[in-house]
Amino acid sequence: MQMPESRNVPDSKPGTRAFAWVLGLFLVPFLFLGACFAAPYLLVLRWRQQRREDALKSLMKSRGRFISWQEFVRAMRESGGTCIEERFSAKGPVRFWWTPENVYDKSPHASIDWFTMRKGGRYVPFIHWCRDRYTRAEGGAAVLVETWGVPKKEIYALWAECRPEANKARWIEVAPPEIVPNQWGK
Repeated sequence: MQMPESRNVPDSKPGTRAFAWVLGLFLVPFLFLGACFAAPYLLVLRWRQQRREDALKSLMKSRGRFISWQEFVRAMRESGGTCIEERFSAKGPVRFWWTPENVYDKSPHASIDWFTMRKGGRYVPFIHWCRDRYTRAEGGAAVLVETWGVPKKEIYALWAECRPEANKARWIEVAPPEIVPNQWGK
């Protein structure tokens, strides 16, 4: 069997490869500079978020609207109610609130999963209703749950217990109004 002849075909225009190398060498310092600014910026953002969460926790403690994880688990198993998981993004932060009410029964609005809810649309009234009635720092009815140091698998185990068939303890994920596109000026 005879092999086909290979031709000497240029892969690009003359000078293109040299231009790519020069451009690459020119851009590398900008990438390093960007990384040098991005890392501290992200640290400052995380620090600010943690300060806000600590301030909210202190406020809720001072108002008697704060419970430990153990008290929360006991209340969910004994008397039911609803855990409101207020999720700011897929990676956090996440706030857990508890109310003895069944949020699904009380809500005058339709609700859906967090991922769809965060995009806004027709579920925005539910988001604002939930904030006004339960998770608002000034006058909401739900209590903030301390989850610092609680393993994720323990949180997921409790979530798995809160099936609609149980009809005692419920779990709902809610997008906070801060992350929802502003459609109605609220």
